[in-house]
Amino acid sequence: MATTTEIRDRAANDLGLLRLGQTLQSQDATRISSAYTEVYAMLKKDGLAAWTSTGDIPSEYVKYVIALVVDNCVNTYGVSDSRYQRLKIEVPGALREIRKLAAQDHASMEDPVDY
Repeated sequence: MATTTEIRDRAANDLGLLRLGQTLQSQDATRISSAYTEVYAMLKKDGLAAWTSTGDIPSEYVKYVIALVVDNCVNTYGVSDSRYQRLKIEVPGALREIRKLAAQDHASMEDPVDY
């Protein structure tokens, strides 16, 4: 499990804004927190968020949610071309994996399991 603050800090690290042992500047913390809120809203709308907006993110979702948060922020911050390519390439896979995880979390009403 990861908190929204941990997601924010890991996204900041991927964007090159935060090094280990540093504190994130308030404007960056606000921007990345807003990105998380937007990503969560998108996932919730699509039925893919298996947690509450302020709750802990299940461990199996964490790296994929971080990739989506980083994607939401990448145009705000100046990153090198190589970092930009590395970050953008993770997005389609992140969405695909979140869809797979969400599908596992929901029981089928059409094909019930007979215990």
